[in-house]
Amino acid sequence: MIPVYVSNGTFVTRYNGRDYRHIARYAPEIEADGVEFLMYCVWKDEIPELRRFLLSTRLTFPVMHIDKEIGETLAARGLEGRDEALALLERDIGTACEIGAQKLVMHLWNGKYSDTRFDEALRLYGDMYERADKRGLLLTVENVTCVRNVCLEHLEALKNAYPFARFTYDTKMAYLHHENELLAEENWRHLLSEGWITHLHVNDTLPDPAADRLPIMHIGDGKVDFDSFFRLTHDCGYSGSATVESTSVRTDGFVDINKLNRSISLVRKGLNGADAR
Repeated sequence: MIPVYVSNGTFVTRYNGRDYRHIARYAPEIEADGVEFLMYCVWKDEIPELRRFLLSTRLTFPVMHIDKEIGETLAARGLEGRDEALALLERDIGTACEIGAQKLVMHLWNGKYSDTRFDEALRLYGDMYERADKRGLLLTVENVTCVRNVCLEHLEALKNAYPFARFTYDTKMAYLHHENELLAEENWRHLLSEGWITHLHVNDTLPDPAADRLPIMHIGDGKVDFDSFFRLTHDCGYSGSATVESTSVRTDGFVDINKLNRSISLVRKGLNGADAR
């Protein structure tokens, strides 16, 4: 069975104050196989308290999505931002080890400048991977939407430069430039069939030209072709893990747990077959 986790980003958002204590309140109601802990930068001054709190919940945190500021720093400053990016990485490696995570999700590029300085960030990944590996963690790079190149080309460049490279693949991120369809083509499907992709973020989306980011939607609320995507994972023998990140907090702060559990069930059945629990 492919485990399906839930991101705390589904139920801890700006609409309920990004209060990490909501993790203890809502996570026990969610029918996931664990929590992918998303580190918000607003918690940077509360690291000791945050770690103690996460341990006190007695929840399972198999995956940690480390601070997205790492990708934004490298995108804006390239190698000049190396020390700042590595400091954030080391801090989050410490948190991941303390809460028992085994896998890390990282943005190697992000934000306004996206992949404009990818070549510089590429040179840092080996060092970053080794820092995580020494602590028993697998550092994966997520396919964040690019402004210069097709993201799959960057994943291929990482694979060619570092034989140990591993990736997290987000269906929402891939939708904007039709990369879910590209992944099924012969030139790219080896990323899935040969195990380079070890983790999935399974989310729907419907891009809004007026918005500054892609909405993270529940399956069926957007335009991603999940029938084709799940068929591809079966054909490629995918055996990694997956996380649902679909935003489930209304503007009034209400968390729709039922809808979130429905999405988790759909992803579990899509990846594991109709008989999955």
